[in-house]
Order: sequence, then structure tokens, then C-alpha cells
Amino acid sequence: MNSEKNLSILIADDEEGLRFSLASILEIEGYSVQTAGDGLEALELVKKTVFDIAFFDIRMPGMNGVEAFKKIKEISPGTIVVMMTAYAMNDLIKEAIKEGAFACISKPFEIEDVLNAVKDINSKKTGLVISKDGETKDFLISNLKSSGFIAVEKDSLESSDDFIIRREPELIFAAEPEQNSFSKIKETAQKMKKSTVVVVTAAECKEFEKIKNIKCLRLPLSKGALSEFFLDSGKKKAVLISSETIWSNNLKLALVAKGYDAVYCPSAEIFFAGQDIENSSYIICDTVEIPDIEGFYKNVKQKNDKAKIIFVFDFESAISESLKKHDIPVLHKPFDAHDLLAEMEKA
Repeated sequence: MNSEKNLSILIADDEEGLRFSLASILEIEGYSVQTAGDGLEALELVKKTVFDIAFFDIRMPGMNGVEAFKKIKEISPGTIVVMMTAYAMNDLIKEAIKEGAFACISKPFEIEDVLNAVKDINSKKTGLVISKDGETKDFLISNLKSSGFIAVEKDSLESSDDFIIRREPELIFAAEPEQNSFSKIKETAQKMKKSTVVVVTAAECKEFEKIKNIKCLRLPLSKGALSEFFLDSGKKKAVLISSETIWSNNLKLALVAKGYDAVYCPSAEIFFAGQDIENSSYIICDTVEIPDIEGFYKNVKQKNDKAKIIFVFDFESAISESLKKHDIPVLHKPFDAHDLLAEMEKA
């Protein structure tokens, strides 16, 4: 991504006071900021300016933040969106996360929450997936996200030029490219020497053998084949599993501020399907999502015996007491980020 001080940020919120104060603080921090009072005004700004990050209030007049986010994805898929809300609008929040929102911050928030979100986005590596095949694209996007990348999708190299130059993605996957696009792939690799261009194809690709930053992968893809491209960032990975998106994202931002690579999963099914469990140091699991706690624990430990699993309960129960007797960490709501961090850092 750009150097942090060059980031362009959009704030869309119908509260004039919040827009003004948030924009002022971000500008003092050195960011370029524009504001919009509703979703329609935000769309007009996105048509004229490429934003790295956009903060959208979920509840706005005319067009809510999620509707605006969907349209902005079409205009500027490289813009990373963070949702903001003062309301328990779970359906809209879940829809936003499903659509690819980076996080959701609850109001009222501390300015540190916003600054931490910006720093987290800026610190993450970026992966670009160029594919017209939905299955291949979804597989690559899922693996990028589970490995801590910000993942962006495009239909063609031609439509990716501005994004590639602006964001300088570490990984560029070109899946099943047509023969007439080979010269464009070479041109991109030679221009973006810090990027690794990965050509994914069922055929041999000897044409790229002499170009250092072009790699080839043969279809069908496997997770193991991708592992060489996802090097360990050095940060300990923490996964939060809960359908309570605001609660989870607030904890996520707190963990990021403490130097963890924090990832949010809305369900255990998504966790097992998409996360790199073998490299997860901490798994914080809301037991509301887990019908079989013992089975979940055994399943994770079979994949990663060193992972520290922390179970979260709404209230004390026989199950939570039993887990504590077996030295399995347990937290009861309500708790704050300091309680979680203290439990994570226990020997």
C-alpha cells in the first residue's frame, strides 16, 4: 500500500460534528481526507477520487452504508471499507462483513480505534486476484485473507493497471490467462519488480521461465501449492469466532494495536473452511457458535496442538467450570480487551 502519510481517506456519515472532528484528527495525523454527508454524496466523490480507505456509517439517509459500499466496490474495488454504527443492526453488519468490509466499529468510539484500523490496513500485505472463473477466484481470495492479506479481485490485467501502480500488491494472481495477455503479464512483472506475479494455468507456461518475479502454478490448485507465497509475518495470529460482529471487531482492533495479526470469523464453519489453523497462536471462540465444545476443542488440537483456545461464555455454567478445571481458558461476558489480553499472555 502507499506510505502511511499518503493515504487518501473518505468519511461518510450524516453526523456533521463527527465528520468534522474525525476528518480534523486524521488530517493532523497527515492523511488526505474528504467527507460526505450520505451514501449518494460518497459515491460521487469515489467517481472522482481514488480512496485507499473509506469509513461508512451504516445508517444514513437515502442510501445506507452497506448499499453505498456495494456500489463503491463496483467503482473502486481497491478501496478498503470500515463500517461504523451506533445501532445493533446485526443483519446489515453481517451483510457488510460478508460483502468484504474490513471491520465494523461501534459508536461512540475512541479516536484510537480509528487510527488503529488505519494502521492495521496500512500494515497488511495486498494480494490481487485476476480471474473470470468464480471457483478459482474464491479459492485464491479465501487463502489470501486467511493468510492476513487484503484481497482485491479484478476481471482483467487491463482494468488492474491503476490499482497495481497505486497499491503495489505483493502478490498478483493471473488465473487462466488467455494467450494474447501473456505480453501484458510480462510487462506487469517487469514494471512491478517488487511484486510476485503468479500465473495459474492448466497448461505449461514456459514462456515465463526466464522472468524472475513470475511464478507458475498448475491447476487444480491446492492449499499446499500456495504456501510458498504466504510467508510468516512474524506476528502471532489470533482468530476471533463470533456472530457478534461489533463486539468481535472492537476486540480485533485492540489486538491489532498490541501487535497481533487478528482475524474475525462469523462462524466455526467459516473458521474451519478458510483459516490457516496450523499457524494460529490464539483462537478466541464464542461458545454460542459451538454446539459441540469438546468436539471443537479436539478438532483444533488435532490440527495445531500449540494453539491456545479461549472459550467465551455468556454466563457461568457447568461446562465453563469443567473447562476451567482442565486448565482450558474461559472468559465470561462482559469483559474488555484488557481481560482478553491478560488471558492470552498467561504462561
